Amino acid sequence: MKEMIQPPNLASPSPSPATAGGANGLQPGQKAVGFDLSILKHYLHVVIKRIWLVALAFIVSLVITVVNLAKEVPVYRASATLLLSRGLRLPSQMMQKDPEVIGDIMDTEMQIIQSRVVIERAQDRMNMPPGEIQRKIERVAVFPVGRTAIIGIHVYAFDRQLSAEYCNAIIDAYLEFKAETRMQASQSTVISLTQQANRLRDELKRADDRVTAYKKENMVIALQERGNIAAQTLANLSSQAAELRTERMILEAQQPLLKDADDDIVLAALSSPIPMVSSRGASTFSRTAPGSEGTNSISIVIDRGPEALIEQGVMDDNNWKLLKRRRGHLEDEIATMRRSFRDTYPPLREKLEELEVIDRGIDREVQLALRNYYAELEALLMRERAVRRAESEWEDEAISVSQKADEYESLLVEQGRLQRLYDLVFNRLKEVDISIGIEPETVQLVDPAIPPGGPVEPRRVQSLFMAGLLGIGVGLALAIGLEFLDDSIRYPEDVSRILGTTFLGIVPAANWDRDDLTTHLLSGMDQKSGISEAYRNIRSAFMFSLKQQNVRTLAITSAIPKEGKTTTSLNLAISLSQAGMRILIVDADLRRGEVHKYFGLEGGRGFSDILSGQAKPDAVIQHTGNKNLDLIATGAFPANPAELFLRPEYRAFVEYVTRNYDKVIFDCPPIMAVSESAILASMVDGVLMIVWAGRTSRKLSQLAVQTMRQRGANILGCILNNLEFGRVGYYYYSTYYGYYNYEYSYYDRPRTPTTTSSS
Repeated sequence: MKEMIQPPNLASPSPSPATAGGANGLQPGQKAVGFDLSILKHYLHVVIKRIWLVALAFIVSLVITVVNLAKEVPVYRASATLLLSRGLRLPSQMMQKDPEVIGDIMDTEMQIIQSRVVIERAQDRMNMPPGEIQRKIERVAVFPVGRTAIIGIHVYAFDRQLSAEYCNAIIDAYLEFKAETRMQASQSTVISLTQQANRLRDELKRADDRVTAYKKENMVIALQERGNIAAQTLANLSSQAAELRTERMILEAQQPLLKDADDDIVLAALSSPIPMVSSRGASTFSRTAPGSEGTNSISIVIDRGPEALIEQGVMDDNNWKLLKRRRGHLEDEIATMRRSFRDTYPPLREKLEELEVIDRGIDREVQLALRNYYAELEALLMRERAVRRAESEWEDEAISVSQKADEYESLLVEQGRLQRLYDLVFNRLKEVDISIGIEPETVQLVDPAIPPGGPVEPRRVQSLFMAGLLGIGVGLALAIGLEFLDDSIRYPEDVSRILGTTFLGIVPAANWDRDDLTTHLLSGMDQKSGISEAYRNIRSAFMFSLKQQNVRTLAITSAIPKEGKTTTSLNLAISLSQAGMRILIVDADLRRGEVHKYFGLEGGRGFSDILSGQAKPDAVIQHTGNKNLDLIATGAFPANPAELFLRPEYRAFVEYVTRNYDKVIFDCPPIMAVSESAILASMVDGVLMIVWAGRTSRKLSQLAVQTMRQRGANILGCILNNLEFGRVGYYYYSTYYGYYNYEYSYYDRPRTPTTTSSS
């Protein structure tokens, strides 16, 4: 029953919950509740695994700190405080009450205390060479005390008495410098303000003269009235020009319409009281009073000639309408007479002649109306140009008046500006004269410096504590950093997360006897040892994964050499044979196969002879001495091992062995080393991948799995081999295997251990 006991989620063919549901072991859509203690345990064991690195960093940090503390000389600190306050006798205009200005003054005063001028004056007061003072004084610190108006001064020195004396000397030098600077500033301010006042007075005098001269030259008093007249006249002219332009545009718009219009339409459109004279000199028609439409009136007008037309004008609506009616009557009479008489009939001929005279009169009226239309259009254009010319002249006059007004306003503005500046400087000068000798701020000594009681540096306890923390922090950072830089596959969840295959189990590391290969086999180990239990667990996980698949042929390979695939192949075969299955082991490493050496058998003829057709399977099968377990050695090493697997002899061999054995296990060479491994992986029912835990690169393992999948191989799972719990950090697996593994040995009798290795 022991062999069926499995660690949690080791024998399951499906990915573990930590990989199937995400990095935190949750299913999609499930929220994390609380804190995952496994993460904390993981980092804890990572640190424990490299605790020597943390201890080394801790010790180195402490040693360096102790050495530095031993070299340091005791430093003494003397302290003094100054109170910065406002003066009480300044004028109200000069008082500053903004608290932010106090902060600015504090910064300024602290910079003055630390200035080179004050320090040199303090050194002169000490009656000591400057070089000796610099050697004995470490540093000077000036700082504000909280949110108050107090300035603190610290002097750090290697001599107790010297620190206090030098601190008081700095304060005396600072107060002396402040008094001298205040007096010099007051005097220089008076001189500067006096010069500015004289300069502004001269400029103001010149500005007054320019204003007076401009008034006389440009008659500034009447300037505004001239501007109003120009603006009003310009507005009237603009209105007249707009009206004339509108009339002209109306007449011009009629011009293209009159070309193809009938005479009646032309006369109706151009009706005017202006007389129209025919160019042909025919009879003149005159207007009659409304209602006088008889024949006598028409004849009278016709008999008067062209002069009458000029005097009366024929464009009167009543006259040309009368002509039209008379013409209509004549046409009706002529039409009536023509029904009875010929055109030679005298009365009819008179009617026809009268009709011609009326037509010529209407013709002359139309021509005269057109000439009058063009004359009126030209007259409108001339009047419009004249108004525009007058408008332009008045516009120039308005601009000139405006420019003069602007120039005068500029002179007044400049005069006012100079007057205000002069008043400001003059008032400031009077204030400065009053405030000479008055302190805008006062500095009072609150606490003078006294010799300190003991040194303030070095702080040995604090330094050692910080050094220890720094060393531990650096050690932890290095330990975790190295853990993340490790590119190997170390944990069972890496198999599913990185390789995408099922994790079948782990094989603990052991001290193998490299000279006696038979002791590597499960049959020669202590059946209660942890390694024996590990192989039986792998057998159980392997058999569980085959419930849904019919796997008769199995290839066991790895990404690179020396990952323990041969040992794993043999021990898995032995564990399966111990379960009652008939197992055949085939050494498929046709380049350097050594499986026969583990059983102490001959390797002269074997698998290569079968593939090349030189031997039958039953002729090369050897009994290993283990029940239900047979072996086919590699045989002679061929020159073209990859091509042998493509021969028909391979398929015949598989058909033969699957009829006689329950499982056929091929011990294959590494995938990344030779090409025939990928070929064989695609020709068997399933493949097991062996990975050396904590050593094999993730990228190489991924490339090996990708290569096999591209060839169509059925990867059943992966086994982590040669796992060292303490080195790799399997905190949740070491507890389980510790139950079986009192010591990781493979034999009952005591032997001298050799170097750790795997086949």
